[in-house]
Amino acid sequence: MQQKSSSPKDVLAELKKQRALDQKYRDGRILCSMCTTPHPVAKKAFDLFFESNLGDSGLFPVAAQLEREVVSQLANLLGSESACGFIVSGGTEANLLAILAAKNMANKERPEVVLPQSAHFSFTKICNMLNIKPVYAPLDDAYRVKPAAVEAFINRNTVAIVGTAGTPELGAIDPVDALAKIALRHDVHLHVDAAFGGLVIPFLEGTKPPFDFSLDGVRSVTVDPHKMGLAAIPAGGIFFRDQKTLDAIKTETPYLTDSYQYTFVGTRTGASTASAWAVLRVLGREGFQKMVAQCMKNTRYLTKNLEKGGFSLLCKPTLNIIGFRGENTKHLADQLRNRGWFVSYVSRYDCIRIVVMPHIRRRDAVAFMRDLKAARTE
Repeated sequence: MQQKSSSPKDVLAELKKQRALDQKYRDGRILCSMCTTPHPVAKKAFDLFFESNLGDSGLFPVAAQLEREVVSQLANLLGSESACGFIVSGGTEANLLAILAAKNMANKERPEVVLPQSAHFSFTKICNMLNIKPVYAPLDDAYRVKPAAVEAFINRNTVAIVGTAGTPELGAIDPVDALAKIALRHDVHLHVDAAFGGLVIPFLEGTKPPFDFSLDGVRSVTVDPHKMGLAAIPAGGIFFRDQKTLDAIKTETPYLTDSYQYTFVGTRTGASTASAWAVLRVLGREGFQKMVAQCMKNTRYLTKNLEKGGFSLLCKPTLNIIGFRGENTKHLADQLRNRGWFVSYVSRYDCIRIVVMPHIRRRDAVAFMRDLKAARTE
């Protein structure tokens, strides 16, 4: 810490200078992120509730009410009028709370969880933290988990099975309807990680694959407003089918205005919740449908031109995520980075992964294809 104080003007000028070195979503060069530029109203709402702490909600009843309303609206979107939950730090905490609830309710000495091979890496952290054995089920040709393999792995130690609605690498949607039937047959907790897909799938055109509380076997769902929900970071969401499941993770808080907490993080900003609330109100279903339609339109444009350009797709995109290969894919990814494009290289699939978020416009997609074709010759 420096000895003397600095003026706020000088500090902010330095921060502005430093901030200019970071990437910006609005430049249209970030193709590897599941986050995007928050909606303009999200920042204003965040600022209004900057001081609020949902970890002591009796002091901030308005922020707490906004959280209840966000949870209610998202639960309704997920096919339930009565699901309960919280806005938390992100998908990792949301997944942690779901698996913790499943473990506490099952009360097994040597707990196991059956995961798709495509599960988000947060589950590796979670299993390490909770001393749970992860068991990985294989995928089919469309990179979705095989339900029969999941069922074969269930045993007396299984506390939960997990499905993903929008895998982080390829955007695949696991057959959650089949997993739900398995969960009911074996009386095991089914958690759906829809951190990304939860605010995409409901707004897709045509028939939508079921993944939520409309399926009786689903006990908990993760959905992140700070991804396709355009809320300010951090804003993850965890939803449980009923209060009984939620009560499995409550902790007494003797000196706060609340008698119990249910989240892993104690001090929680209400600002992110306010930002999510504001975006839901401003966009509504109509606005989300328009946004998702535009993302999918650009996804189809890129898919068509990738195939036309001789690149191979790992699978037909279900959501706004594309995985493709070319000759010497890793080198191609490096060349794109040298040209200022931030893409992911997924080593286990030997593919380039791009996420077509709302900040990607048609002109960005056109520029990307132009540089991609040039990069393959370098």
